[in-house]
Amino acid sequence: MNKIILIFGLLCASSSFAINPDQEYMMFLKKYEELSNLNDAKEMDMYADDAKITMKGIASDGIERSMSMSGKKAKEFYLENMEIIKKIGSQIKFSNVTVVRGQNSTKIKASRYGNEKCYTDNDYYMVVTKKTDKKLYITEEYLTIPQENLCKEGIKDDLALQLSLYANVMQKNLPMRVDRETNLEKITAQDKELMFVFRFIHFTANDFSKEQWEINGVPQLIQNVCKDISMKERLDKGAQLNFKVYYSDYTPITDIKMTKQDCSI
Repeated sequence: MNKIILIFGLLCASSSFAINPDQEYMMFLKKYEELSNLNDAKEMDMYADDAKITMKGIASDGIERSMSMSGKKAKEFYLENMEIIKKIGSQIKFSNVTVVRGQNSTKIKASRYGNEKCYTDNDYYMVVTKKTDKKLYITEEYLTIPQENLCKEGIKDDLALQLSLYANVMQKNLPMRVDRETNLEKITAQDKELMFVFRFIHFTANDFSKEQWEINGVPQLIQNVCKDISMKERLDKGAQLNFKVYYSDYTPITDIKMTKQDCSI
C-alpha cells in the first residue's frame, strides 16, 4: 500500500509540474529569497562564477551610474563582509513574478522590495541557466539601487556598519574615474569616518597652486557633497567625511574634514 501511495504521489507531482512548467523557476526564486533573508552564505552558491551582476544607482541629479561584478567576485565580497551583512540584516521580498523561458536560459522578472532603503525595484530580473551538473544557477542579475533612503526609520541604524559596508563595496571597483580630470583612488571607513582619496589625472602644482584650490576648489567640493542626498544623509546621521586630494604626482593638495555643520553654512 505504501508503495502505491508513493507512486501515486510521484505521478501527481509529475503531473502538476507538467501543468505548471514554470514551477521549478518559481521555487528557485523562493529559495533565493529565503536564503537571502536568513543571511545564509548558501545564497551565493546559487550564482555561477561567471555570472554578471549589474547594479544601477540613481543619483540625486537623476544621472544613472552602473557597476558590475562577476559571480565569483560577489561570492568573495560576501565572505569577506559576512559579519557586517548579517548585523545589518536587510530583507527582500519578491512579487509580480513572471517567467520568460528561452532556449538555453530563463529570465525571471519581479518587483523586488528591499527594506534597507524601503524601495521597490520594478526593473529587477535574474537569468538562470541549467549547467552541466543539471542544477540551476544565476548567470545574470540586474537591480536598481536608489541613492535616496525612502525609509522613515532605518532597518538598523548602525552608522559604522553601513559606512564600512559602503566603503568595502566601492573599494572593489576602484580606482574609478569620476570626471575627465579626476580619479577616485581609495575609500576607507573607520568607525564613523568615511575617507575618500582623489587624484587629478593630469594636473600638477604648475597648473594651479594649493592656495587657488583652497579658494575655488574646496567650496565647490563642499557644495557638491551637501547637494548629494546619500552624502548629506550620512552627515546628518553623524558621519564625518574626510576628502584627501592629490596632484597627479601624488603631492597632497588638501585634506578636508566635513560634518553636518558644514552644510548649514
